[in-house]
Amino acid sequence: MKELIIKRTGKLRGTVDAPPSKSYTHRAIIIGSMGGFARILNPLKSDDTENTVKAWKSLGAKIQVSKNWKEITVRGFRGKPRPKSRLINVGESGTLLRFILPVACLAKGTFIINGKGTLRNRPSRSAVSALKQMGADISAGKGCRVPFRIRATGTLNGGNVNIDPRETSQTVSALLITAPVLSKETRIITGKDLVSKPYVDITVDALKWAGIKIRETKDGYAIKPGQKFRPKSPFRVPGDYSSAAFLLAAACLVRSDVTVRNLYNDRQGDRKIVEILGKMGARTKRKGSALSIKGPFKLKGISVDCKATPDLVPVLTVLGCFAEGKMNITNVKHLALKESNRLFSVAGQLNKLGACVRVDAEKGSVEVKRPLPEKIGSYVFCGIQADHRVAMALSLIGLRAEKIVIRGSESISKSYPGFVRDMRALSARIIER
Repeated sequence: MKELIIKRTGKLRGTVDAPPSKSYTHRAIIIGSMGGFARILNPLKSDDTENTVKAWKSLGAKIQVSKNWKEITVRGFRGKPRPKSRLINVGESGTLLRFILPVACLAKGTFIINGKGTLRNRPSRSAVSALKQMGADISAGKGCRVPFRIRATGTLNGGNVNIDPRETSQTVSALLITAPVLSKETRIITGKDLVSKPYVDITVDALKWAGIKIRETKDGYAIKPGQKFRPKSPFRVPGDYSSAAFLLAAACLVRSDVTVRNLYNDRQGDRKIVEILGKMGARTKRKGSALSIKGPFKLKGISVDCKATPDLVPVLTVLGCFAEGKMNITNVKHLALKESNRLFSVAGQLNKLGACVRVDAEKGSVEVKRPLPEKIGSYVFCGIQADHRVAMALSLIGLRAEKIVIRGSESISKSYPGFVRDMRALSARIIER
């Protein structure tokens, strides 16, 4: 088990590049595999994206990754996967699981889709329900969790598909990628309460690159059948706002002069971190794709709806513990279904340090009622349940503490393997051992 050690840091300074977007990297590989040929530039190398490459290779795509992970070339299976094995493992990625289920239905034969670690505790009811509506023969493990068994016939039915919008948006994205190759128009019906909708926007954006047309309707999406995946140019993956949020938040807490590059005005919902920091009292300056921030700031607690941006909740909860006044985060009931139950995993650790963070699981809200004490001594965080975003969020406390130790920090490589390197480049006193 790895440990992350963070000590009080006097000043952060320097310029770093935001890591490539995990969400765009996933989608570019998967969508590229649905066609004939695609090139992907600046992809993210992480545990999850490496599992995506492995899984889509097992479906029959020919994928080559350059040694430095600067480029991926894909020769796809043109909507007709030809799995090399009856058993496909998606690791710990919930995104990968939900994206692969409908694509596997386009093959022929019986397949087992399995996962490991925290994914074994994450249900996928909306995915199973949607596929059954489309005529799939799919069964799940206990509690609608892995492993899944699919008896695939080579196609799915189009038509109307009703999806519970409250669990996850990943099922919607998965069907948007699969539906264009079907023989009948597909209408995905979600209503107006779809959680994490910006992630669907990212999917639509990546599909547009591949020449696929998606029509958004008043209650969901409509996809015409018989479309071809034909990217006309390489896909360049932009920087990841979800990961960059930790760097920007760190710069708010101590004396700093930090610039984070490679952050564009794209479809990522977590771009909202810049607006939220502004409302909390921070000041950022944008020049092209670079965001600069000079802290520290006297932060104030605010009310923020994170229905569309759940990945920001861990870092915002930590920032709320350094702010004056109450911080109230709402509309995040779906956080219970992440790598850990993020409604409680961050709050529980912060309360041990002297903050007062209250969770209402029924309403899906997190409220910081009392901040952390001004003087924070040494503390060891254990039992963070292998959650990468929780580990990175809690590490920020160390910048203003005597010493913080996080046990189980290897989970960070799931989404941001360069986190420690980038923080050290900004002069943070942080090591991993």
